[in-house]
Amino acid sequence: MRLWSDNLKLGKGSAFVKRDLRLLPLTEAEFEADFWFDAESSTKRREVWTGMVIERESGAVLAMRNVEWPPPTVNDLANFLGHAMLRPLTAGDRQRPRRVHLRDRPQWPELFPHLQQLGIEVVLADELPWFDEAVVEFLQHRRHASPKLLDEEQIREDLRCPFPPRKPTSIDAALALMHWTDDLLKAGYASARKGTPAAFDPMSTVTIHLTDEELQLILTDTYVARTKKLRPQLESMVGLQRDIELSVHEWGRLVCSLCAAGEGARARKRAMTLAGRIARSLAGAVGFEGPPSKK
Repeated sequence: MRLWSDNLKLGKGSAFVKRDLRLLPLTEAEFEADFWFDAESSTKRREVWTGMVIERESGAVLAMRNVEWPPPTVNDLANFLGHAMLRPLTAGDRQRPRRVHLRDRPQWPELFPHLQQLGIEVVLADELPWFDEAVVEFLQHRRHASPKLLDEEQIREDLRCPFPPRKPTSIDAALALMHWTDDLLKAGYASARKGTPAAFDPMSTVTIHLTDEELQLILTDTYVARTKKLRPQLESMVGLQRDIELSVHEWGRLVCSLCAAGEGARARKRAMTLAGRIARSLAGAVGFEGPPSKK
């Protein structure tokens, strides 16, 4: 739920955990890291972007995988670097590099202060010689073809291209609402680390009207249908045509379950419409900022 966001999200759910990275020895190693668009593996419905972290001295690939929610974001870069330091593919030494070489992209600066806090210098460049050569070799090996059949200059030029803007999808909308719900529920608990009190009691009840059709949607299309406590409670209300009273925590679970529900575009739209209505009612009831609006 964090990788899709264009804003940096560190901590729980991220491979870039500064508390763990600080325990690694700071070495003289230098990394190169970036991503490339894999045109041959992409389809009209799904773009494939691959990220890679290279150790300069040996040319070893320390991390390599496809981006889950393309195009790449600063969260993808942070996670790839975290994996390269904590769990390198080469099974070599776990380490913090002295320098990380990155292509000069507008997506990256949000991560720079966190790297500097770890004693890691950031070097920006238009070209990454080790990374670029590794991509060319990877494509050559996959094609099993003569190097002459590959336009290496075009590949290197493509690597310097800026990332395209993200195309909004129904998945983005669902993830955004799930992320908002997560923030809402966190606000119900005091944070000693941040020194903030709880904004409300997550066990307090909120009343929201649901039609029988909406109740059936929840009971048949969401994972709530498999719960031992909430399902019987909702089943007992079918046919009564009255407002439903649940705790903030339980309503939050319903919102997240609806975001992951529905087979087919029409069913997903119905589930998301209901999830958005419940979320807005919750926000108003507890005095929390409303969920993200549709763009």
